[in-house]
Amino acid sequence: LLIKAAKFADEHGFCCIWTPERHFHDFGGLFPNPSLTSAALAMITSRLQLRAGSLISPLHDTIRIVEEWAVVDNLSGGRVAISFGSGWNVDDFIFFPQRYPDRHAEMYAQIETVQQLWGGAEVNHKNCLGKDVTLKLYPEPVQKRLPIWVTSSGNVDTFISAGSIGANVLTHLIGQDL
Repeated sequence: LLIKAAKFADEHGFCCIWTPERHFHDFGGLFPNPSLTSAALAMITSRLQLRAGSLISPLHDTIRIVEEWAVVDNLSGGRVAISFGSGWNVDDFIFFPQRYPDRHAEMYAQIETVQQLWGGAEVNHKNCLGKDVTLKLYPEPVQKRLPIWVTSSGNVDTFISAGSIGANVLTHLIGQDL
């Protein structure tokens, strides 16, 4: 159904398709990683923007986020965008359980780092021998700046925080009003 919908949207002038991130549940469990889904969609579409909605960034290593999405940006010819979410389901945080209490701050720090790395900045890390190494990430993305959103379930502070970093907002009207 996703493939048919993406092809239809691409052929009929839709602007984008959003792919979710869900873990360990029948509802949406077919979509554990939006970069994988978007990579597949990049190969069967030509105009449709491929948006993660939402990438729960505290569940991921920041460097891997940039690497994976830069690959998708190249495969798609520069058509990716990400809506970052902080997550809410405690069971999802088996990947990084220590991040759950500060997941909002972690997400905003990751957004800043992702944008820096996306723009070509290098990153310093210690390797497994404790030696400092400087890394440049490849492939370089097609887009000079990654279009971003912040996902909100209606918390006014999230809208304010997203605006303060120049991000769009991805939300819904379930249980909230305009």
